[in-house]
Amino acid sequence: MNHQEALTIQVFTLMDSLYEKGMDEVVISPGSRSTPLALAAEIHPHIKTYVHPDERSAAFFGLGLSKKNKRPVGLICTSGTAAANYTPAVAEAGLSHIPLIIMTSDRPAELRNIGAPQAIDQGDMYRNYVAYYTELPVAEGTQDYTGLIGAKVKQAGQYFTGTSLGPVHFNIPIREPLMPDLSRTDLFTRERIEVKEATIHYDVKPLNGNILVILGETDASLNHLEDVFSQPNVIVVADPRQHARIISDNVITAHDLIFSCLTDQQQDFINENLDYIIRVGEPLTSKLTNRFLGHSPVKQVLLSEFEVIKTFPVSPDEVYVGDIALTLNDLIGSGNDHKLKDWFINLDKEVRKYIDENIDSYNDEGRFMYEVLRRTGDDIIFASSSMPIRDVERYDTLSAKRIYANRGANGIDGVVSTAIAMAAKDKVTLVIGDIALYHDMNGLIMSKLNDIDINVVVFNNDGGGIFNFLPQYENKDHFERLFGTPLDLNFEYSAKLYDFTYSKIDSMDDLNDFKMPDSGRNIIEITTDRTDNLTSHQKLKSEIAQLVKRFDT
Repeated sequence: MNHQEALTIQVFTLMDSLYEKGMDEVVISPGSRSTPLALAAEIHPHIKTYVHPDERSAAFFGLGLSKKNKRPVGLICTSGTAAANYTPAVAEAGLSHIPLIIMTSDRPAELRNIGAPQAIDQGDMYRNYVAYYTELPVAEGTQDYTGLIGAKVKQAGQYFTGTSLGPVHFNIPIREPLMPDLSRTDLFTRERIEVKEATIHYDVKPLNGNILVILGETDASLNHLEDVFSQPNVIVVADPRQHARIISDNVITAHDLIFSCLTDQQQDFINENLDYIIRVGEPLTSKLTNRFLGHSPVKQVLLSEFEVIKTFPVSPDEVYVGDIALTLNDLIGSGNDHKLKDWFINLDKEVRKYIDENIDSYNDEGRFMYEVLRRTGDDIIFASSSMPIRDVERYDTLSAKRIYANRGANGIDGVVSTAIAMAAKDKVTLVIGDIALYHDMNGLIMSKLNDIDINVVVFNNDGGGIFNFLPQYENKDHFERLFGTPLDLNFEYSAKLYDFTYSKIDSMDDLNDFKMPDSGRNIIEITTDRTDNLTSHQKLKSEIAQLVKRFDT
């Protein structure tokens, strides 16, 4: 067996075996050493490929392709720092349980650690973030590695579904010459295997009494549990990324404002009338709700979809792993005392009503977010980290949109790329700040190259607006340079560079005359002032605090 034949068999078998296990989309970043891998993916009859020249954005684009349905998505890059640029997205995928299949091409052993170009130590380079790592042998022609590759893919495949879901890494050293035999499509023979998700369900003893159910983000739909959520003894709080909040008026969504304002008497009322807290899925976005959970004396039970248990904000008393919908259904027992539930629901309605009735007196980012959420159709709202996800949580009084965000590592890198990848399959509006858009401006290229429609709403407050809400803001001597970081950017030029249409909104009058586009690639820049935004947010919070404190128990 000559070198080309061995190389062809290796990379074609790898690609076909990964397709068999569920991978049918691959994001390729151009490079020389990855030539055989890129060609294997490109000519595979059942794999859709995307080409992205920026590896950091490419990895987040792959993450976005997988984010909604958690199907395995492949990444291919050349050797050297190209592979290092995947790291932020791999970290996010690991923390968010997203099955990326990272295929990094590498120099063979004789070119490592001798100063050869484009060679770094790639062995297990994502060890802190991936669920599985392996390095394939060099295809030398002395041995048929088909069986070995099948075994390696089978090992990796256990992380493509179920309770161990997460990214995997194949490092693939390749010796020149790099061209495979493109006529060998006969090697693409495998058929897709529909893998049944391995889930765990326990014999559960129901909890009777008043139960506070905290719904974080989950992969599993909980919409069919509306009858359970409607029980008089069940109080349901939902993160903005939990889509079950859309199904019922029985779900509390103003919890961040409520828990930030409770009096001692109200805290005592809740603790005295609450028997259990059940936390479901990922930790919440709300810092104040997490603080409440961290200080609550009530017994807490955690339901996790994954074996990697996230105990934040406080270690639970009990943990169940696996089928969270079935477990939750069995865990919630009976109870007829609806006093606490009625108090929460009525207070939640009063908070949202107050925002609705008083929003016209504001002209800050919160007001703009309020309007944006009402001017989009059946879109997915992808909310960037920092202020956008928090403003979505506070100002989405309708709770009618499906909200997504990268909240594994909570970074601002890759937000644009993740959102555009989701827009390849759904109608998406991205809400983002100027720093985050600048950070992943390269990601806009995929909308142009693949004709992907998306609305990008950028709040431009000339810097990092969230830092105005933190203690650093009090140190005025160093704040602007180190934290405010004004960039003085005009995103009209970004729109021109990447062939987006551009609109600019400087006031509510501009927004009142503006219609959110139904299609196309659009950047809508909303200019705001960071200092005014802080003052307005604090004013609304203070007004809500008075409402909450006056609400009788």
